[in-house]
Amino acid sequence: MPVDDKSNYAPCENLELEYLNIGADQQELVKVDSYIQGAEALRQDAITQNNFAVADSYYPGVRMAISDAYIVELVRNFQAVIGDFFKLDIRTIKSAASKYSIVTCQPEDLKPMQRIPHFDAPSRESLAVIHYLCDAPDSGTAFYHHGETGYDYIDKGRLGKYEQSIVKRFQDPMRQPSGYICGGTEDYSEIASFGAAYNRLLMYRGSSLHSGIIRPSYKFDPSPETGRLTITSFIEFS
Repeated sequence: MPVDDKSNYAPCENLELEYLNIGADQQELVKVDSYIQGAEALRQDAITQNNFAVADSYYPGVRMAISDAYIVELVRNFQAVIGDFFKLDIRTIKSAASKYSIVTCQPEDLKPMQRIPHFDAPSRESLAVIHYLCDAPDSGTAFYHHGETGYDYIDKGRLGKYEQSIVKRFQDPMRQPSGYICGGTEDYSEIASFGAAYNRLLMYRGSSLHSGIIRPSYKFDPSPETGRLTITSFIEFS
């Protein structure tokens, strides 16, 4: 069955959906288990194509294009969730994109900003989505609170103060971050974490401070068949 066949994107009959508000800022997050019926078709598509390239962003790994049908059907599947829970109107979407993604960057090769939690956009009018096409017990996604500023998310009003704090941190040679953040540090406390489970999906605001969970036992396997294969999506609203 072609990967862009709409039946691949039909929700599973046993889909489990959980609405969460995390951290002091009560940031919205939706966790979905047993998301779509065509998860294996997507995984096989990634294995067959296997044309991954180093990401041209801060993503610490490789990415590859996916059919536009994926993001179209994702928005359609979550139209009510996006409107009722996140209070965003799909009629105001100005950009939306998805890519297959695999974390492959070794800890010692990370840029400084890749060693701390990040946000995808300084706007609450954006959504980030990660869809796991693997079971990876040594991995997942975690969300963080920044102690010095007291922020769980970064929007335009918070960006200046947060950037000043980060610059000051990096200027102190005694406080340089190393490797992937995994759990709390003196600067960040973990407020929620979710393991990587096959056909699990997380949807959250792009402004939320978060990071992939990459434990010391992680293998940095670049293969879409045996590595940490995900589909990452970003939706921006006007």
